[in-house]
Amino acid sequence: MFFVFCVFIVPIIVFVILHISSRRKTDGDALPTEPMEICAFCQKDFPINQLLEKEVGTYGKIYCFCKDCIENLYNEFNNTGVKTGE
Repeated sequence: MFFVFCVFIVPIIVFVILHISSRRKTDGDALPTEPMEICAFCQKDFPINQLLEKEVGTYGKIYCFCKDCIENLYNEFNNTGVKTGE
């Protein structure tokens, strides 16, 4: 009896526990997630499709900027009276 328990019952119980614990979500249960990235200025998380990606320098570092930070930089640039060479 002990042999039957050790050879048949224990492996079946282990298999059932592993099967239940490794069960993945079905397509209906899965939540769609977009890749998130952090704005280089404000450090807030945004979906990657709401950010502007720019490669800075020759070393290939890519920075992401959100719309609000770009607008703030643009307004700050226009309000400082910087000569642009025009």
